Amino acid sequence: MVLDDLGDLLASCGIGVVGTSLFKSTLPSTPDACVALLLTGGAPSIEAMHAGPGVGVAERPTVAVWARDTRPDNAEKTARDAYRVLHWQSAVKNNVRYLHIEAMQPPFLMHRDETGRPVYAFNVMATRVAATSS
Repeated sequence: MVLDDLGDLLASCGIGVVGTSLFKSTLPSTPDACVALLLTGGAPSIEAMHAGPGVGVAERPTVAVWARDTRPDNAEKTARDAYRVLHWQSAVKNNVRYLHIEAMQPPFLMHRDETGRPVYAFNVMATRVAATSS
């Protein structure tokens, strides 16, 4: 769900097209220029006693954002553009309220893939109102 929401947010700001140049849970071998969103875990839920002991009122998933291109400057620019869209953001996407999205560091060169293409990355933590089953 968080990958769908952040993907929609990035796509709505011109950072890729979901399924074409913006991917969730994978970084495919093609196209050369693309962005991937990968769920990396998260922090403990925020809890409140008024909701009952151990009942989370907000979730804090973490997501890695990877930007790849054949040119380092293009990969870095895409990562920085995604960073500007997501960092210090609050939004409502797909009926989920994101109280706060925060980048955990600025974009950095993470590695070069098997063909030598640079991959820039950064991580975000999203604080969102916990989904209910009712």
